[in-house]
Amino acid sequence: MGKVYTDKECSICHINTNVISVWGKLYCKTCYSNKPKKGGGNSGMKLCNYLDLAYFYDNNYENCLGLKLVPKSHPVFSTLFLTHYPESKGVVGRSLNYIIYQNKKVVGIIGVNSPPLNYKKFNTFFGKGNELKFLNNNVFKLIITERNLGTKVLKLFRKTVKEDYKKRYEEDLIGLITFVEPPRTGAMYKADNWVYLGITEGVKCHRRGDLGKWINKEWSKGTKKLIFAKKI
Repeated sequence: MGKVYTDKECSICHINTNVISVWGKLYCKTCYSNKPKKGGGNSGMKLCNYLDLAYFYDNNYENCLGLKLVPKSHPVFSTLFLTHYPESKGVVGRSLNYIIYQNKKVVGIIGVNSPPLNYKKFNTFFGKGNELKFLNNNVFKLIITERNLGTKVLKLFRKTVKEDYKKRYEEDLIGLITFVEPPRTGAMYKADNWVYLGITEGVKCHRRGDLGKWINKEWSKGTKKLIFAKKI
C-alpha cells in the first residue's frame, strides 16, 4: 500500500476522505475492506488441480527458446506460480508474466511485478526517484533440468521485459531486483552477473485490520532473503 491522505476522497464511494493509495486508486477503510476477492484470495489467479502441459504448446518456439507474455490468470502461469509459492496471495501491482517455451513445450515461468518501496539499497543502486523504473523478478521456475538453461532464460528475459514494459507502461525500465530465500544461493543470478546487495531484515509489513492497524504499519517476523539487482 501507498501514502495515506486525509484531504482526498475515496475513488469508490466518493464520500470518505481518510484514504490510502493502493496501486493507483484511493480507498477509504470501508471500501478497501469490501473489495471483492477473486480466485480464492490470490488476486485473480486460480490453481488448477490438474494441468496437462501437453495441451499447451506453441509452434513459434519449435526449435528455440522463447517467452510468451500471458495474463496472470493464465492456467499455466497461475498454477505453476501458486504451486511454487503455495502461501502467496498472488501477483499485485504492475506485472509482466511469461511462460517459457522450448521446442514447443512449456519448460517454466518467469515474471516481474512492482517492487517493495523505500528500500535504501534500491535507492542507492538505481538512484532515488526511479521507483517506477525497476521491477521485482518475483518468480522464476523451471520444470526441467538442463545445463545453462537458467542463464539463457535470464538473458532473453532481460531484453524482452525491457521492451514489453515500455510498450505497456510507457516507462523506461532501468533494472531488475529479486529476493532469494536460503538455502538457495542465487547461483543463476550470479551467473548472469546480478549484483548482491545484501540480506533483508526478515520482517513482514501488514496494514489490514481496524482503522488504526489499517493506517499504521504492523511488523511481524518473516524469512531473511538475499537481495540481487541488475541494471539493464
